[in-house]
Amino acid sequence: MKKRILKILRIILIALALFITVLSIRHHFKSKSDRELFADAYGEYYTTPEGERINYTIYDSSSDKVMVILPGFGCSSAHYEFDALAKDLIDLYKVIIVEPLGVGLSDETDRDRSVENYCSELHGLMQYLGFDSYTILGHSISGVYILDYANRYPNEVEAFIGIDATLPRQWEICPKAALPENQYKQDKILKYLLVNTGIYRFFTELSFDEYLKGIPTITNDEKPIVLAMYCTDQLRPTQLREMKSLRANSEACLNEKFPESIPVLYLLSEDNCNLMSEWYDIHKEVIVNPSSRVTILKGGHYLHLDNREGVVEEIRKFANQYR
Repeated sequence: MKKRILKILRIILIALALFITVLSIRHHFKSKSDRELFADAYGEYYTTPEGERINYTIYDSSSDKVMVILPGFGCSSAHYEFDALAKDLIDLYKVIIVEPLGVGLSDETDRDRSVENYCSELHGLMQYLGFDSYTILGHSISGVYILDYANRYPNEVEAFIGIDATLPRQWEICPKAALPENQYKQDKILKYLLVNTGIYRFFTELSFDEYLKGIPTITNDEKPIVLAMYCTDQLRPTQLREMKSLRANSEACLNEKFPESIPVLYLLSEDNCNLMSEWYDIHKEVIVNPSSRVTILKGGHYLHLDNREGVVEEIRKFANQYR
């Protein structure tokens, strides 16, 4: 019986090794064709003084108000992830979806992923576009950068809307596994074990139609491009270094609050509020403007995908309030 069990286990392990080998080879060749498929698929480019290109897409409208949308950590394509949300808000704002360096079609960079560099790159883009007054909407990790950005350019930031946004004090209340240094180690392991082997691609392909339900504006022609980007460019080198730098960036902004002149709307995930009892409180403590508020919405961390209708409704209320 023991020999029979060992033989079965060997067969299973050999079959698993062959399966992963096939997935890895397939991923290698598919990634090459994927990059040709999504090269310059959308948007325009701003070139930084260092020669690196930042991709952005403008959803134009008759509104004289401007909204800048920034993605969270690990985003494969901010353009596609926020497409439905941008189109829902087009009557209120000219919307600009920005892909920071290392995200989507933007270039990789060897420069430090410091809060100073992030703010400088974003401000350079806004100057290039000729906008000196705008609302910023940021998801997740962008919350740390924009807290600092608002203090650097208080006369330009008209308002801030955070979708389950990261804050410098977050690391005092989050689970140990979510600490930046631990997340960085986990992501490096996931990069080698799941992404590079093609396992991530395999499961993404199986579940992608379900994911796209959160972005109903994606057309049938765009679906192969979106899938290619999500399968090919997960946990890019610049993004990994961004996570590695997150602790230092948070400490640099630890004592900052939003300037009193800037109204803030924080939209928080009910799931995260249940997970971290102080999630609401730490967002409340960084806002000063009396028109600001913190609202809890049903859904997970990606509220703009899980509960887009609720997000849009709250943004409309807020926009009417601070204008």
